[in-house]
Amino acid sequence: MGQIEPTGRDEPQKGPQVRHFAVTKIKHVYQLTILSSLMVLVVYVWLVSCGLWTKWPATTTYYDQLATSFSHGTLALETKPNPALLALPNPYDPSARTGIQTPTDISLYNGRFYLYFGPFPALLLMIARILPLGEIGDQYLVFIFVSGLLIFLSLLLVRIKERFFSELSPWLVPAGILTAGLICPVGWVLGLPTVYNAAITGGEFFFMAGFYFAFRAMDRPSISNWMLATAGVFWAAALGSRITQILPIGFMTLMVAIWIVGKYRRTGKFSGLIPSLLSLGLTLGIGLAGLAWYNWARFGSVFETGITYQLAGPFLQKYHQDIFSPVYIVQNIYNYLLILPKLKGVFPFLIPVYGNIKPILSFLPLPSLYYSQEITGYIFNAPFILFALIPTVSLFSTSRRQPKNLPDIGDKSIFNWLVIGLLGSFLFGFAFFLVFFWVAMRYFTDFIPSLALLSIIGFWQVQVYFDRRPVRQFVFILIGLGLIAFSIISSNLIALSINSGRFRSFDPILWRQLVNFIR
Repeated sequence: MGQIEPTGRDEPQKGPQVRHFAVTKIKHVYQLTILSSLMVLVVYVWLVSCGLWTKWPATTTYYDQLATSFSHGTLALETKPNPALLALPNPYDPSARTGIQTPTDISLYNGRFYLYFGPFPALLLMIARILPLGEIGDQYLVFIFVSGLLIFLSLLLVRIKERFFSELSPWLVPAGILTAGLICPVGWVLGLPTVYNAAITGGEFFFMAGFYFAFRAMDRPSISNWMLATAGVFWAAALGSRITQILPIGFMTLMVAIWIVGKYRRTGKFSGLIPSLLSLGLTLGIGLAGLAWYNWARFGSVFETGITYQLAGPFLQKYHQDIFSPVYIVQNIYNYLLILPKLKGVFPFLIPVYGNIKPILSFLPLPSLYYSQEITGYIFNAPFILFALIPTVSLFSTSRRQPKNLPDIGDKSIFNWLVIGLLGSFLFGFAFFLVFFWVAMRYFTDFIPSLALLSIIGFWQVQVYFDRRPVRQFVFILIGLGLIAFSIISSNLIALSINSGRFRSFDPILWRQLVNFIR
């Protein structure tokens, strides 16, 4: 297949009727965007409330507790450890803690409890305490962050559509929003909105918000420094929520810096180079410095987040050398991408299975620490992501069959920058979990949004490529829409399956109605 290019901007039109048509088309895109986003938000409310709508079942309140500590001028949680726990020779040994009531996944250091999750969501809650909201459970944070992520994914899709695919149908935007907003793992994390998912969704929301402003800053005749600064603020917030975002953020910071240097080099005007680099680097640097101080003030090390002192199910301190290892890569690729769910004869039909903890390659033995929660391979979860191969391959294609309205070299460069940025964000986000000992479905949130956007771009590119071959174009549209439908249905059936216990507990009548109706 030859290189597939975006269509670019519409050429200037002279006729008032043509201009009116273009304005109407853009108006339709925004109307459809708002409508489809609202539809997705309604689904979010239904999922997070277990179908109760106005009453949201409580989960954890870790971030609210940390916000309380912050407001009282301390970094430790106000909950006091059990004296029996502190009396143990090694309180980090799970077997020694048997019979002692201990919170899970909390860090214990110098006789005090700390959160190893990023502190930024707690700072937001501390600010929100200006209003008489009472206790704010982590389920509300998960909903806010997932909804914010949807908003920025929608903004990116609208911008990409207008910028590079203006000739395509406006209906492709809501199709993309429904895809990005409803495929796995969104239903999974909303169905179990605990502190884990609050940190993860917060990190990805802030990352994608920063990506949006970085892209908008680059995609202009002159680079916007205030947008770069905004991107830096959001990326600092992402690190303050989820430290694993450091890999994709580091990659994107390098991408932005390369673009800035290249832009000023082409124009030969270097006077604005330093201000542009500082606009992003200064705000991001301040955030990193604040996070480093937070770690040092708690544990005496700028690099210690609390994971070393974590009270976890496994004995992490004993097997600390096995927490990260390249020996997990092949096994994790299999578990994250290829493992199949079980089929069941009643709703919700698809049952995730525990990942394979036995080595799939006999010559690569796994440490005993290795573990996998229930999971389904993503290629089965959302096969629409295979469209991401198209923009990836087109980056390396040498064929030059061009569709009409090919953008100029500046447009083409920023399009390639966008594709490389999304691809790198996915790969660097995924890389961390490929070498991590614990496999979990919720980790998809850290890297799937970038891959979803890349897949949607690939779907649009196919339609541009076959613009002069309507039969083939129609066939690929049907294939794409079919994969979108399958991905959304499969993702949410699996999410309902893993969270069926909560639905049965909080809304058993609704669950029985669903089972009986679909039967």
